Amino acid sequence: MWKRFSHLNELKHPNLHFRHGSVKKINPEAKVAEWRDRNGQTQQQAYDYLVMATGLKRPFPAVPKSGSFDEYQRDGKAFIDKITGGDASKCEGRRVVVIGAGAVGVEFAAEIKNYYPQIAVTLVHSRSEVLSSEPLPADVKERARILLEEEGVTLRLGSRATITDLPNGQYTVTLANNEILTADFVIDSTKKGTPTTDVLPAECLNKDKEVMVHQSLMFKDTIANASSHFGVGDVIAWTGIKRAGSATVMGQAAAQNIYAAMLNSELSPASEPYTTTELPAWDAVIGLAVGKQCLTYDPVNGIKYGVDIMKSYFGDDLGWAANLKYLGLTDVVERADSPVGDIDDTKMSDVGIKPVSAQA
Repeated sequence: MWKRFSHLNELKHPNLHFRHGSVKKINPEAKVAEWRDRNGQTQQQAYDYLVMATGLKRPFPAVPKSGSFDEYQRDGKAFIDKITGGDASKCEGRRVVVIGAGAVGVEFAAEIKNYYPQIAVTLVHSRSEVLSSEPLPADVKERARILLEEEGVTLRLGSRATITDLPNGQYTVTLANNEILTADFVIDSTKKGTPTTDVLPAECLNKDKEVMVHQSLMFKDTIANASSHFGVGDVIAWTGIKRAGSATVMGQAAAQNIYAAMLNSELSPASEPYTTTELPAWDAVIGLAVGKQCLTYDPVNGIKYGVDIMKSYFGDDLGWAANLKYLGLTDVVERADSPVGDIDDTKMSDVGIKPVSAQA
């Protein structure tokens, strides 16, 4: 899925600008971001406030590796061709092995089996349970395993794997128990994401290279002008499992706090200041797509799974419509039946957000 900012009606504002490029350095003391545009030219952008929302650096195909839609389509097609052998109608008997049963590996294995049931998909994991690195109850991990098997994915748990390229373009996957698998394509999903924080001063990062923030999402006081810098999403040190839903709420809270700070800067000394929103620590929760089914868990509602959960959680568009509704945005391409002129103008809400639940 590749969505363009230009297709979101509420983002079509004369005071909102998008710059396409890569940030190279953040200077908190000078409040200047140095970045390189798509032509390779170095640019500088002064700022009053900065929100660090760069997330984790993950290898393709967990995230796109390209900076344009055309490149993304090219990369995606090449990857699918490796799965199917170049012809989805003639992939009977092909064998795909996925290494690593974290959330990425589980979803990839199940998705391939769902779309191409004639392909044999094997998921290999070094631990005895899937999702082994996630702070989740054992019964959640066991249910994920059951759903994988129901989707037709073959599991090989408790054995590390060594991958060898063969001259004929195939691969051998040798397990620690000496079992040997032959594959037409191997997907390695064992590599963990790393925070994209190299552009920041080391003083504001922890040992895992995550941004250290207060409950308000403001940078901790280890750099100059810390109160003008905010971090949200996977790039910050926070409780719970790193998830898109959590990042969305964080973005909302950071925006509210920046808005409150701007209003407070204009108040007279005798005026009551606008309050700062602080987010609570979050429990580990998860929403996992497993082929045609979805598995969700949070400490309050427990485990839920099934085809109906998939429809309510992800819909038929990876949750795009639900996210737009939450954010108050309108995709004018997806809503072709609704002219732009019929869409209400965006209205600024009161400063502060409602309490965030564990399911957020």
